[in-house]
Amino acid sequence: MNELSPLFIQKAKKLKLLLTDVDGVMTNSQLSFFTGEDGVTREIKHFESLDGMGLMYLTYCGVETGIVSRGSSDTLAWWAKILGMKYLFYNTPVKHKALVYLQEHFNIKPEETAFIGDDLIDLGMMSRVGLPLAVANSVSEAKKLALYTSPRHGGNAAVRDIAEQILRARGQWDKVVQDNTDGTFTTVKNQIHIVKGL
Repeated sequence: MNELSPLFIQKAKKLKLLLTDVDGVMTNSQLSFFTGEDGVTREIKHFESLDGMGLMYLTYCGVETGIVSRGSSDTLAWWAKILGMKYLFYNTPVKHKALVYLQEHFNIKPEETAFIGDDLIDLGMMSRVGLPLAVANSVSEAKKLALYTSPRHGGNAAVRDIAEQILRARGQWDKVVQDNTDGTFTTVKNQIHIVKGL
C-alpha cells in the first residue's frame, strides 16, 4: 500500500464529493464504435468492475460521486445510475464550470470536492478542487497537480485504488471490508442529476 501524505489525509476527511473524468480514467482511453443496421454509429465503453465497486463504497461511506465528461455517450448515464452516482455532466468541455454549478445549486464547495483527471482538459478542474487526483497514464502536467497519483492505469482499477485510499484516509475502509464480510453492505440508490452542455 502506498504511503498517504498528511495533506491527502486532511483533504480526504473533508470530502463530500468525488468527480471523475471517463476516458483514460474509468477506461483505458481506447474508443470503440460500431454502426448498427439502422445506420447509426454508437460508442462502446469498457468499464472495470472493481472501479464500479470502489465508487459504490464511497457512496456507502457518505462521499457522493459523479462524472464530468466532454463526451455525450448515453452509456455514461446507464453506468452512472447503476453505480448510484448523484451527478453526471455531459458535453462539458470547460469542466470546472461543473464546480460553479454544484456550489450554486447544491452548496458543494470546490474544497469539499475531489476530481480524477488524466489529460490537459482536466487541469482547470484539478487546479480548483480540494483534492486533485491522477492515474498512472495521466500526462505529467496532471500528475504535478495531483495530491495522489494511482500506480494503476485508467481502466485497470485506478479508480478503485483511489477510492480505497480515500476511505483508508477517512478511517472507513475497515468498515467496508467488515460489512462485505458480514453481508451487511448494501448499494445506495441515488436520484441522478444530469446536466448537459455547461
